Amino acid sequence: MLQANQNIKSMGRTELAQCYFPHVLPQTAWQKLRSLLNEDPSLSHLTRLRRRTFLPAEVNIIYQHLGQP
Repeated sequence: MLQANQNIKSMGRTELAQCYFPHVLPQTAWQKLRSLLNEDPSLSHLTRLRRRTFLPAEVNIIYQHLGQP
């Protein structure tokens, strides 16, 4: 689990997706990450945001559920 003192920055959704899926096209990486997020009820709300970036707290939650890429 991540420690609170680690600096986690906000990330674009495609940027974060490419961290998890570095060997696919950016759009495909986002589709794969979105699919993973939708499978977890506690993360599915993150796919319906009207912005293209995740806040540091949201990135931290994703890391806690999916592990760091």
